[in-house]
Amino acid sequence: MLNPKIKADFEKQGYRLVGNHSAVKVCLWVKRAIQGKDVCYKNTFYGIQSHRCVQSSVTLLNCFHRCEFCWRCMEYTIPKEVENPDEPSFILDGLITEQKKYLQGFKGNKNVPKKLFDEAMTPKHVAISLAGDGTLYPKLPGLIDEIKKRKMTSFLVTNGLKPDMLEKLLKHMPTQLYITLPAPNEEVYMRTCKPLVRDGWKRLQKSLSILHKFKRSTIRLTLVKKLNMVNPEQYAEIIAKAKPMFVELKAAMPVGYAQYRMAYEQMPRHDEIIEFAKKICAVSGLKIIDEKQNSRVVLLMKKDKKSRKIKL
Repeated sequence: MLNPKIKADFEKQGYRLVGNHSAVKVCLWVKRAIQGKDVCYKNTFYGIQSHRCVQSSVTLLNCFHRCEFCWRCMEYTIPKEVENPDEPSFILDGLITEQKKYLQGFKGNKNVPKKLFDEAMTPKHVAISLAGDGTLYPKLPGLIDEIKKRKMTSFLVTNGLKPDMLEKLLKHMPTQLYITLPAPNEEVYMRTCKPLVRDGWKRLQKSLSILHKFKRSTIRLTLVKKLNMVNPEQYAEIIAKAKPMFVELKAAMPVGYAQYRMAYEQMPRHDEIIEFAKKICAVSGLKIIDEKQNSRVVLLMKKDKKSRKIKL
C-alpha cells in the first residue's frame, strides 16, 4: 500500500493509481496521436497504435537499480519483489479504466477525430515500462496471459536483473521483450545504475543470454553523454552475443527526477545518436533500419523484415 505522501507525489505527476502497486500514465504521444498530430516511435518502428497504448507499471516502487537517467524519485525505491500482489485481471481492468477516464476529456475536443477517440476507448496495447521493473511482480506470467486473452499486445521493458522470471516468461511470452543495456562494461554500469544488489551485472548478462529465446527480442541503449555513451565496440560485442531481433539507441531525457541528476547538455542530439549507432554497426554488422528524430531514437537490425510491423 502506497503511503499518502508517495501517492500524492505520483498523482501530482499525472499517474493514475491502480490497486496497491500499479499505475497508468497517459503519455505525450497518446495525446498527440488521438488528435492525429504525431505518433510514438513504437508506432513508427513496430506499428503499435499510439492512441490505443496503455503506458503502465505493475511495480511502481520496486526496482534493483537507481539509474541516473531514470525519471523516478529514488527515495521510494524498494529493491525486492512486490509483496501481497494484486491479481492480474484486477490490474488490467484498472489500467484500462483509468486510461479511458483520463481520455474522456478529449471527447469534446474539436481537434480530435471521432474515429480516433472511439478507437482509444478500446486500447489494444499495454506497455509495461512506466516505472519500477515489471519482473518484480510475481504474477507477471498471469498478467501477460490476461493481456493476450483480451487480444491485446504487450511490450515488457526490464533491466534484466530477474533472469528467473524471464525463464518463466518463456512459456508466457510478451509480444516483445526489451532488456535495457545501460553500460558497455561493469565499471560504467556501477556508475550509471547504482545497483542495490551486488551481482547486478552478472544477472544482466544471464538475462541477455536468454533473450534470443523470445520471439521478438530487443536490446535498448538509453544513452547519456559523459556517462554511458562510451565504448561502442563493447556494446557491439555484448549485442552480438545476445542476438536480439532489434536494437534501439535512444537519448536519455532530463525529465522528471532525472533533471536533478543529469544536465541538459548530457542529452545526446539525434545526430549524435546516429553517429554512435554507426560505430556499433561497423563492429556488429547491424544496419540502421529506421529512426524518429523528435524522439532521438534509431532502430538497428541485421536486415529489415515485414514482420517487424505488428498486425493488431
